[in-house]
Amino acid sequence: MGKKRILAGGIAQESHSFNPVPTDRSRFNIRAGMEAVRTARGSNSLLGGIVDAAAERDVEVIVPTMFRAQSGGPVEEAVFTEMRDILCDAARRGDFDAIVLPLHGGMLTPGLHDPEGALMAALRAIVGPALPMTAAFDLHAHVTPEILERCDLLAGYHTNPHGDQGSTGRRAFLAAMDMLDGRLRPVLSAVHLPMLTLGNDRTDEDPLRALHARARAAVEAGAAYDVSIFNAQQFLDVPGLGQWVLAYGNGAGPDALALELAQKLWDERHALIGSYPSLESCLDRAARGTDRPLILGDQGDRVAGGSPGDGTYVLRALMARGDLPPSAVPIADAAAVQACLAAGLGATVTLSVGGRHSTVAPPAAVTGQIVALGSSAQVTYDGPADAGYTAALGAYAVLRTGAVHVVLTDQPYSYLDPDYFRAMGVDPAALGIVITRSGYHYTLNYAPIGECITVDTPGMTSYRVQDLPFTVARPFFPLDDFAFLPRLHQRGSGTP
Repeated sequence: MGKKRILAGGIAQESHSFNPVPTDRSRFNIRAGMEAVRTARGSNSLLGGIVDAAAERDVEVIVPTMFRAQSGGPVEEAVFTEMRDILCDAARRGDFDAIVLPLHGGMLTPGLHDPEGALMAALRAIVGPALPMTAAFDLHAHVTPEILERCDLLAGYHTNPHGDQGSTGRRAFLAAMDMLDGRLRPVLSAVHLPMLTLGNDRTDEDPLRALHARARAAVEAGAAYDVSIFNAQQFLDVPGLGQWVLAYGNGAGPDALALELAQKLWDERHALIGSYPSLESCLDRAARGTDRPLILGDQGDRVAGGSPGDGTYVLRALMARGDLPPSAVPIADAAAVQACLAAGLGATVTLSVGGRHSTVAPPAAVTGQIVALGSSAQVTYDGPADAGYTAALGAYAVLRTGAVHVVLTDQPYSYLDPDYFRAMGVDPAALGIVITRSGYHYTLNYAPIGECITVDTPGMTSYRVQDLPFTVARPFFPLDDFAFLPRLHQRGSGTP
């Protein structure tokens, strides 16, 4: 019997329905073949978990292509089509035993509200219903019935902030192997809940901590093969927005477990609405002096949540005060970067920056010295989240105005890891205040260098969802209050 081979790859991006800036091909890190396998090996990423688990089993991983981008506006149709066609061409060539897809879930294109489901449908049409196909998704994925119909097992992160990307990829891979070896006949019990979690949704804190502990205990006891609780991305105006509980059994669906977890999740819906401290209160703390840098997550303009990353609300607050320690704040503004490149390192310039897409504050006039400059940079995540993952950055400039370092980039970045700043010549550990374009995902990787606090700022990724023009996704809690009884979407019938 020959060596087993699996087909992996795809596209990973999280979209925001109300971000007007499309995500084009230049926003993606694209790798394929042995380069994709080599760079994933040993990293705490979905593909890394698949690659490492496959190596332990002497299974070959074929990666026709892997597109990965920061969160943002919907992905241009041509980008999705290119990726889909590459993967489908590889599927037509055959010579593999299973498909394991390291995706994100929650991507949009102008014409598709469920591109991941469309990709799986295209692959199923080629390989047929018998070939095992599993997938690994972010906990904040938008799960759809179309995905569940075509995917034999969908594994989601168990942690938020996310620290288990590699082990999630491993779960999806092992499920495919168990199917191939005849040890697993996955049967799904699934429940959908029309609700959002908004702020109090860390899995290391209750109520989600208790829910995940119950799910983990069920798997350890053999009552389920795999369980995922998906807390959907909150800024998707799509049909069926909400939470999913997926409980997979072997030969029979764990219906009671899925319903129990879903009912508890619905019962805790009010407790999952959180609150954050104000920006001014955190700046006051920094002014009084702190033992460690304050690493502040800009809740309202989170690139990690799909915003454009050019908001000036925080920048204006930093520049308005003269009592603050040295700080760094990122702004995505391609025109400002080009102006700095034209002026050159060391020059003093006056620029209007940001505020073109994130409109809660206008563009900011900044006069400062260009202290760092480049046409590209390379980031390697410290981890633990995505540890070892590498990404290429585009052009950048750092403009120092007073105590504020304005980190200008030609694309928006989430700054999930300290190496984003270091790659552009800024040491976040040496500052008093560091602003990230993330709400809480950054906290794992910045914890060694500072105190991480998410601040309540306005913008299109604020949890003030009542300010967003939802139409298609409604009704859902908390915008709508209604009676709801969780019920099984797909019964555990004992059939494969």
